[in-house]
Amino acid sequence: MLRILVYVAALVALFAGAIMYGGNAIGAWDPLPPAPTPPPAVKLEKAKPKDKPASSKHSAPAKAPRLTPAQKLWVKKADALCRESRAAAQAVVAQGNTSTPAGVRQLFTRMKKVNAELNDRFLAIDAPAGYKDDVARIRVLFAKEERYFDSMGRALEQGDMKTFYVLNDRLTEIALEETDILSELGAYGCDITLSSVFG
Repeated sequence: MLRILVYVAALVALFAGAIMYGGNAIGAWDPLPPAPTPPPAVKLEKAKPKDKPASSKHSAPAKAPRLTPAQKLWVKKADALCRESRAAAQAVVAQGNTSTPAGVRQLFTRMKKVNAELNDRFLAIDAPAGYKDDVARIRVLFAKEERYFDSMGRALEQGDMKTFYVLNDRLTEIALEETDILSELGAYGCDITLSSVFG
């Protein structure tokens, strides 16, 4: 949910920092190797239709479970917080200065703080019956993501962009897990594309 927003904003800001810290050191500007030779064509046999048992019933598409009023309220609050988090991330990026290493570190620190505040606000939304286990999973992911933010901050302070980007990739995986859980709960406002942060 919120992680995608903060991740993208931090990534864009830190890309400028990577240039200052020496993109050449990690091979960011090396030319791409030539494209690999495609494998030889593989002949596929035409699939033969399988005998299907005659069925008198047509299968209907699975319906999503109906939400209780408490679950609908939770989804509404979660979606509203996701919209607010998008605006908060955009505001932090707009105020950021990536022209100096110190500016990049300050921007990352502000993004980390905003992320932690948004996580706390999200977890303060009372989880209704049927959502408590999923919200507990999100709580664990939030804690894990904040540890990654701490490690990324240390890597940034040390100018270790290789470690920073490796951790960033892991943070992305956590963000995708959070987004999947929220989507399954019906909080589709939290399932955003990466480009929407800057749109």
